[in-house]
Amino acid sequence: MKSAPLVLFLTMFLVAHACAGEPLQVAKKQKKSVSREKSGAETVGKPVDMAATLSCFGYGYMAKVLINGRDTGIRGGKSESLRLFTQESEMAKEASPEMRERYCILKEGQNQIRVDFSKQGSTNDTLSISLEIEGYPAPVFLLHSKSKASGKIEKSLIVTRRAPWSFKPVYVSDIEEGRSGFLHVSTMGVILTVTLNGQPLQTLAGLSGSIPLENIQPGKNELVISYQGDPTQVKELRFAIVTPQWTEFFSRTITGFSERTEKFTFSAK
Repeated sequence: MKSAPLVLFLTMFLVAHACAGEPLQVAKKQKKSVSREKSGAETVGKPVDMAATLSCFGYGYMAKVLINGRDTGIRGGKSESLRLFTQESEMAKEASPEMRERYCILKEGQNQIRVDFSKQGSTNDTLSISLEIEGYPAPVFLLHSKSKASGKIEKSLIVTRRAPWSFKPVYVSDIEEGRSGFLHVSTMGVILTVTLNGQPLQTLAGLSGSIPLENIQPGKNELVISYQGDPTQVKELRFAIVTPQWTEFFSRTITGFSERTEKFTFSAK
């Protein structure tokens, strides 16, 4: 990990469309996190017609993604993105058999995703693959790899028409289980930087996307985010923090041009 912030221009996400103390205490004090206690569409997302975006940022990698046994056509080596729908959607009813076979492959309930990848480029190349469902506050699946030469990942995903109160993304990385997470920003138009345990990570320069949190330590961790936006262009910043023991979704109103900084603390085993 480089010591200075990196600007992460995740153009694939364009089509996809703090506070000291323990994280749960932050949510209660600020009353700005998106409630998990409400039911239905008010929980953590709006009702959706099960449309999704599968994205791959895979320069320097060969990759293949299968969903429910069907090849999505993702091959790596570039930035790729495609829209996916359920087998019961209006798109499936109107599409040609070839289009249904390629794009209408999701189903409500349990889905299987498989990713095969191999690194072909330099040590600095990074692979990122995400599956985002419209109306969800974070990807239902996110893979981030940089150090592994190759890998085969198979995971089960539960997808419903709206994100349940218990929603937690499936996250896969090179770091040992329990030592990695990510921060996801679903708002565009805000510049956001992240520091974890004193180490600067990446910067999202006005785009939505995910930032891996890879230096999570046993015990107490401190996450610092700084963000700035134009209140005449964007009214709200929405982001998710996903760690091994804690997942929460937040909303912040953009009221001025000045940069704001917030701190979150969380524990890891």
